[in-house]
Amino acid sequence: MTAVLEHTDRRAVPATPPPAPTTTAAPRSGRVAVVLGARPEVFKLAPVLAALGDTARLVRCGRHLPPRLSAEDPPAFLHASADARSCGIAVALEGFQQEFAADRPDAVLVPGETDVALAAALAADAQGIPLVRVDAGVRGHDLPEGHNRVLLDRLADVLCAATPANLANLEADGLGVRDVRLTGNTTVESVRHRLMAERDRLAVLRRWGLEPDRYVLATLSHPDNLDDEEALFSITNQLAGVVDAGHPVVLPADPRTRAAVTRAGVLSSGMDLRVVDRLWHSEFLALAKHAGVLVTDSGAVQEEATALKRPVLVVRRSTERPEVLRDFGRLVGPHDDLTGLALDWLVDGDARRAGLAGVRSPFGDTRSGERIAAAVRDVVAQVPQNVR
Repeated sequence: MTAVLEHTDRRAVPATPPPAPTTTAAPRSGRVAVVLGARPEVFKLAPVLAALGDTARLVRCGRHLPPRLSAEDPPAFLHASADARSCGIAVALEGFQQEFAADRPDAVLVPGETDVALAAALAADAQGIPLVRVDAGVRGHDLPEGHNRVLLDRLADVLCAATPANLANLEADGLGVRDVRLTGNTTVESVRHRLMAERDRLAVLRRWGLEPDRYVLATLSHPDNLDDEEALFSITNQLAGVVDAGHPVVLPADPRTRAAVTRAGVLSSGMDLRVVDRLWHSEFLALAKHAGVLVTDSGAVQEEATALKRPVLVVRRSTERPEVLRDFGRLVGPHDDLTGLALDWLVDGDARRAGLAGVRSPFGDTRSGERIAAAVRDVVAQVPQNVR
């Protein structure tokens, strides 16, 4: 089975993948292949792509890959059976090898920890193409994402770390001798670019019938919560307690999350949660910016909370982004008193938000995209002319 990889215009990536291209080899379209392994990564990569300009091309897995390996829902694939994972990685690896052989880039850039990213990294390594790693040094206790993070870091020629803690993790793993750079990541830039003006944000809230700072925006996507029906029912039941106290809870759900809450009986239980379809990123940010509290198990949302200056309750037993817990967040287990914590934070919300207003995001500033792009350009400059 051959994986189909699609070139996508870096300036506009549709939510639904376009039809697969023909098998005719494409002309050389960019010296740097930027791999998209998960849907949210396109927003984080946008500042890097803008800084690289026409030297970059975005490469992502197409719709003809196995469903569990699509860029729409990588966490589901990460927690598939070992056989399904190994077969999927092999399929993606073959596709990337063919892609890089037909249109060899001077460098490959991979973010995140998906199996798609790992397949691209392995293909680059096999063909001797330099690999630049974004999100290097992130560590957590979740599996198999944690394994992928370590493998990706070990395969990389250049490691772009977001925080000093990430740098320390790389040092501890013996990778400090590599080309390691403290770049930050592009969350702050991405949020600033995609956040609507205040007038437009408030118009979104009016359409939803929400009052600023009086509601909770929640996301649940991590397999530890979705695949454990007891944990999922406990979390949603706790969120329903927040609704009963007079604070609406909006829960955007992609197809995997909606299927999980249906299996757990959440939708038929009488809980008054507003379970809605997945939102456009700009609309999600508008709601997040004015939420009294964010509740999430997503690493991306944890980072965005620090850029939006919003308090966040992390519904996990641990987080790979401990920097969030220093000022912005708190861990809440699936059976902890989420209702009580959320209500306490809503009551003293004005003081809490005022305290966060002047706290800088630990994940970067407005120049991370350029720093990462500079690392890529340095790698490309070292590629011999006869290889290009």
